[in-house]
Amino acid sequence: MYPKLNKLTVCTATLATLFLGSYNLYSAGFALQEHSISGLGVGFASGAAGGSDNSSMFFNPATLSLYSEPEITSGLHFILPNAKFKNTGSVSGFIPGVSPGVPTQGPNATSDTPAIVPNFFYSRPLNEGWAIGLSVSSPYGLATEYDDGWVGRYIALDTDLLTVNTNLALSHKVSEKFAYGFGFSLMYGDALLSNALNFGLIYLNSLNSGTIPATDQTLALAADVQSKLGSEAYDGKLKLEGDDIGYGFNFGMLFTPSEATRIGVHYRSKVKLTLDGKAKFVIPSALDPFFGSLFVSQGGKVDIDLPDTFQASIFHQVSPEWAVMADIFFTWWSKFDQLVIQYETGFPSDSVIPENWDDTFRYSVGTTYQMNDKVELRAGLVYDESGVTSDTYRSPRIPDENRVWISLGMGYKVSDTLKVDVGFVHIFVDDPVIDNPTHTPGEYLKGTMDATVDILSVSGTWKF
Repeated sequence: MYPKLNKLTVCTATLATLFLGSYNLYSAGFALQEHSISGLGVGFASGAAGGSDNSSMFFNPATLSLYSEPEITSGLHFILPNAKFKNTGSVSGFIPGVSPGVPTQGPNATSDTPAIVPNFFYSRPLNEGWAIGLSVSSPYGLATEYDDGWVGRYIALDTDLLTVNTNLALSHKVSEKFAYGFGFSLMYGDALLSNALNFGLIYLNSLNSGTIPATDQTLALAADVQSKLGSEAYDGKLKLEGDDIGYGFNFGMLFTPSEATRIGVHYRSKVKLTLDGKAKFVIPSALDPFFGSLFVSQGGKVDIDLPDTFQASIFHQVSPEWAVMADIFFTWWSKFDQLVIQYETGFPSDSVIPENWDDTFRYSVGTTYQMNDKVELRAGLVYDESGVTSDTYRSPRIPDENRVWISLGMGYKVSDTLKVDVGFVHIFVDDPVIDNPTHTPGEYLKGTMDATVDILSVSGTWKF
């Protein structure tokens, strides 16, 4: 008797894992926080309370009231992740209580694909306390790449997720002590995702179920497949591309109880994306006569809710040189409890993949020191919680864990109209443990990851 797994379930779960691949090491979950270079230097601790330039509008549109001249800020974040996977006993053909499976063959792998995240901010005061702002940034995204043939290939190979969020914001300064702001967002999402398919396992299941008749030829082929189960010999591949446009809003308030203190709060709504795309299958030649007419290119879609967030920040000017700040950032990751996949042809059948994430907090503290009229030094410390609730739901696409950031930055005033900011962050990630039999039935991925991230950032602010 060969391991018996429904081939519809195997392929459906694999497609779900692909669409799910929105993880990045840069911030917990699959969010990107790199929207402000000046904010990065203090670990985004100034957040909703405003910073040294108009990039703070992403974290609170009410902070547009702080800038008395038209400004353009544009920057680049160079993100250098490194995630090394070490196999600790992964198996193929695993059925709980029935079959322990056989060792999945293949080497360990490292994902160290760099990423560049740009952003752009424009603001202009209007009249009677009103100001307008426009921002373009990437709030979610990743780029990971594992070698063909690695031990976790049935879960992840290539993942490339891009989001572009355009936000139009308006603020109103009601008095010297209170301002509010709101914005509307248009978000574009595009994904290219791939992984290997274990067609050998699908063949054995089809033979067991009678879908493939038992003949001398098919039984001889099954013996060869069984002997090579866990290897690449009968692997295929799935590549998926999809995109969509979603909408959202945000609202914030800024309180200024004294000239030295600002307090900001900000809410950003969820954005729903329905990723519509194409799934392309590559079938091993020896098994193409059995599956070539079934696994055909087709459309597929999945609904993903990019979660809403709430942020509260405080800024205090201790002296003319020193300022301190703190921030708490809450994300409703619990809304990411499952992933429902739908297919154009009905094969594979629709699937529900459990995720069971928790809501998370991020805590930040930071400080700035004005050395002279041209140079401002910055430092920050961040603790960022993970939304993944269990090792059984963690995958190499989303090997999320708690993390600690250490950030440094500097602002240099070139002239009255031009400022340059630079920042550096090193992120220490708690070593993620993967003990996952849930994402692709029949595949049990076990291992640990050693993960770190470095971020180098530069921006310019022009007043006119």
